[in-house]
Order: sequence, then C-alpha cells, then structure tokens
Amino acid sequence: MEESVISEHVDRLSELPQSLIHHILSFLPMTDVVSTTILSKRWNNLWTTVPCLNFCYDLKNSKLDSVRNFVNRVLMFWRGTKILKFKLVMNYFFDLSLAGDFDLWVRFAVEYKVEDLSIDLKYNHNLLDWEDVSVIKGVYWAPQCLNSCSSIRKLTLRGCNLRIHGSPAWNQLKSLIFDGFGISGSLTNQILLGSPRLEVFELSFVETFEDLNIQSTSLKKLNIYKDFNMRYSDDDSHGLLRICCPNVEILEISGLLYDKYFLTNVVSSLTDAILVFHTVPWYEIDSTSGTELIAKTLRQILPTIQHVENLALSHWAVQGLVASMKKCLLSPFPNVKFLKLEFYDIEPSDMMNLLGVFPNLKMLVIENTGESPLFNVQKFLEIEINFFNPFLLPLKTVHITSTLTKPSVFRVIELLLKHATMLEKLVIRVEWDKRCPKFPFKAAKVLLKNMPKSSLTAEVIINTI
Repeated sequence: MEESVISEHVDRLSELPQSLIHHILSFLPMTDVVSTTILSKRWNNLWTTVPCLNFCYDLKNSKLDSVRNFVNRVLMFWRGTKILKFKLVMNYFFDLSLAGDFDLWVRFAVEYKVEDLSIDLKYNHNLLDWEDVSVIKGVYWAPQCLNSCSSIRKLTLRGCNLRIHGSPAWNQLKSLIFDGFGISGSLTNQILLGSPRLEVFELSFVETFEDLNIQSTSLKKLNIYKDFNMRYSDDDSHGLLRICCPNVEILEISGLLYDKYFLTNVVSSLTDAILVFHTVPWYEIDSTSGTELIAKTLRQILPTIQHVENLALSHWAVQGLVASMKKCLLSPFPNVKFLKLEFYDIEPSDMMNLLGVFPNLKMLVIENTGESPLFNVQKFLEIEINFFNPFLLPLKTVHITSTLTKPSVFRVIELLLKHATMLEKLVIRVEWDKRCPKFPFKAAKVLLKNMPKSSLTAEVIINTI
C-alpha cells in the first residue's frame, strides 16, 4: 500500500531524458518555456539550454519594451552550445524601432550556428510606394551576417527583405521560403547561385514588371507567387518567366500572369503541378477576356505538365482549360490520377467533357465557391443534358466541397454518379451559406442520396460544416 502511494507521486516528466524534454519544449513559445521553472528544481535552468528558441508576439497587444526586454534577457541567460531553430514572429504591423534589436537577435542565431531560422513579420502595405516597389518603406531588412551563415538549412523570411552583395554562402540550405517586396531577378539569381543544395524554393513578391529566371539542378519543389501591384496597367510589360530545373518534382505557379513562359528541362521529373492564376485587374476585365488570356497562357505551359500525376487548377485555370478544349487545342493528360478543381460555376457538360482528357483519373476533388440565386433543384434535374464524350469514368473517389446553392453542382454530381462505373466513394461537404438561408438543404440531401448510380459499390457521404 505504501509503495503504491509513493509511486503516485513520482515526477515522471522530470525523469525523461533532457533531449526528449527539449524536443517537447521546442513546440512552445519561449514565454511558456521560461515559465517551466516553477515545475521543479531540475527545471530551474533547463530552459537556458533549449536548442529551439521560439519568440511569437502580437504587437497590437504587446508593448514594444516588454518584447525587447524579454527577448534580450532570454538570450543573455541562454547557455546552449548550438541553436537548431530560431523563430521571430510578429503578428501585427512591424515597428521599425525594433529593427536594431532584430539585427542583434539574428546575429546571435548566426553566431550559434542556427540551422532553421524564421523571421515572420506583418508588413503594412500602406507604406509601399506603388510607383516604384523597389522603394520600400517601413520594411525590415535582414542583416548582412545572414548571407554568410553556412550552417543554415531552412530559412523562412516573410514580410522582410534581403540585401545580398555577391552570392550567399548557403551551402547547406535545403529550404527557402521568401515572401518579400520588390524582389528582382538579379536577387533571385544570386540566391540560387549561393544555394547549391536548395531543394525547396517558395517565392512570393509584389509585381515588379521584370523577368524572372529560375535555374537550378537541385530544386525539387518550386512555388512562385506574383502578387498584385496597384500600378498595374495593360500597357505594362509583365516580364518573362523562365524555369530550367531538370529535377523539379512539384511546381506551383500562381498569382499574376507573365507575358511569356519558358519551361525547359522539367518534363522528365515533374509529378505535381498547381496552377492558380489571377487575371488583373479583376474588376476591369470581363469573363470572356479573362478566359482567353488564361487560355493563351496555358498553351505555353501545358506541354510541360502534360505528363504529371497530380494536377490542381484554380477557377481561371479551369476556365482557360475549357476554352482550349472547345477549340480542340487540349491534349490528353494520360498520367493524371489526382485532379483538384476550384471554380465558381461551370457548365455540367463542360465539366464532363473536361474530365474526358484525364482517361486514368482515380480521385477528383472539387471546391465550388461563390454565390448563386435560389433555384428549384428538382425541376433543374428534369432538364436533359448531353455531352459529346460518352466515356466510362475510371474514378474511384470524389470529394466535393460546396454550398449546394448552384444548380450546376447538382448536375455534375448526377453525371458523375451516372458515368463513374468504378466509383467507391463520393463525399460531399456542404458549407452553410448565410446568403441563402431558405435553401432546402434537407430536401437537397435526400435528392443526392437517391440519385441513380452506375457503380453498385458507390457510397454517397454528405457532411455539413
């Protein structure tokens, strides 16, 4: 009896190896890590040797002096030998009065051979000079010492910028996530030249109307996002995008369009492609012009991604693909097994004909957004519809997210159930649309459940979120 009582008071957490405790603490912000000193005597100084330092603040609710003092004191009492991860996150508009402190903190991390460095700041876009995005006000510039940090393996920079003279010494860098402003093509070239082992490169920036050249033999994942510039004009040149990455496996191109695309030496290795295009300015362009613009762009890219296994397309990319299909300018995608489509609305016949260019498709994910007026579901489904591709879909799994307030969605579901003879599961996630409070969801669910199926094993699952 006495032994059992004693065993109940054993501090099992403190008995864990220090390396395991450090791993657990690596998931906590430093404010919580430091607070562990109250747990036991062993924990009094344990925080001073943690290899992962995570400083996260909401500057709207935190006083600058308290942030500055806390970080400085933590670094003053830290007694570790090496920093594995160093994270600085400010979830409110960055205050430039902290720039000097940030320089010191980054230098501290570099001095202790940091391997994973993250600077995540929220930038006030009202300070951006839209006439010349290279003139950036109120943004934090990472110190020059970062360029010589040979220990860095993963680097994340959001809401801040880099100055690089020559090429950085990032010989160990494997992953770079860079979300900055006024990023030039020459800066990108310098980064790639100084990162011979870089495998993951995610680049986000404001339109600078310049060419972008991505050339690397080590890259396996490339994500390029070009953001909107308020100085946008139809008369401007929007540059060229050149990609020469013979070993890239995952490619995402999103945001604003370039004038021309040159993708070379990526055909053999590419398995995943994600195209999320924006037509800009969206408030000045009509649907037909936007679709033709996207279709023209796609014709430059599609030959390169024709062999991929996984493909994701945004609304405008879907519309451009349909436009190319109607002009008989779309070749089949024989290897695609996973397809994700996002769209506001689409003609059911266009959808089914589009699926015809993916003869080996196994899984389809549809995300249907936007609003639509109320309609009579039953009467709509009584209307006959024909499409010119009477094939048997090899689909096995379909996931659809929708408000179910668009008539086309019901018809697409009906046609999928009718023609997917090997279908095993169709999951419908219904999003509640406050704009259509009178929509008869219960009746719609009953209708969906009772739709005829060509597959005897097909299961229809409807979830409300």
